Amino acid sequence: MEIEGKRSKLLVSEEAMILAAGRGNRMRYFTKYIAKPLIKIENKSLLELNLIKLSSTGIKKCIINTSYKHLSVKKFIKTYNFRKKYPKIIVSNETNRLETGGGVKNALQKFTREKVLVINGDSLIINSSCTCPIKNLYNYFSDYMDILLLLVPKKNAIGYSGNGDFLRSSNCEVFNIKRKKILDKSGLVFTGWQIIKKDILNSISKDIFSLNLAYNLAEKEKKLYGIVYDGTFLHIGNPKSYLLARNHLKKNNLKLS
Repeated sequence: MEIEGKRSKLLVSEEAMILAAGRGNRMRYFTKYIAKPLIKIENKSLLELNLIKLSSTGIKKCIINTSYKHLSVKKFIKTYNFRKKYPKIIVSNETNRLETGGGVKNALQKFTREKVLVINGDSLIINSSCTCPIKNLYNYFSDYMDILLLLVPKKNAIGYSGNGDFLRSSNCEVFNIKRKKILDKSGLVFTGWQIIKKDILNSISKDIFSLNLAYNLAEKEKKLYGIVYDGTFLHIGNPKSYLLARNHLKKNNLKLS
């Protein structure tokens, strides 16, 4: 597969979605007045940092779903759209929270492409020295896949306390993956960054469901794939992981933007 020649291409025709509707209960006082993706690190919110990364790839359109503290997100979006030309943000409001899968499905009519880049609102990626996680996902995605997940080794996951999420089927650059069972050896960690075909979400009759349901369906059909990224994944899931992320950035003199 030719990858190197594609890295410099901007993804101007592609579309993204950032999930920002969750309650963020585990963040406690951090989310008393604002939605979780508006928590700041390095004087910028998680949401703005991910929008900056989207902008750097040339993506011009991003859907952001809202529910909990939706007015705080809409206020941010109004200011961002005024200050920045791209990506242009469109709100997908959820009167009742639809979970991750239902939230993406609910927004599908706002997309023109057949596949969508989806990013968890509490997930940050520090690029490796020579590659961009978003461009890697698009470079490796193929029509025979339903879903392609961006994975990292556990040592690259800051603020993550589990033992991995998925097992790889081969040592190829892109590979089938399956859900790790409790007794399995340590697996790869899912970053919350992925490309999903609209068809698999439209095939689900439910309106409220987790993206895990889509992963299970894709795995059953052997259409769930993964790639390993050698950058760093910052999981901002609770106050402890937030502090771990900040300390990691300070200790290694790293910048997110």
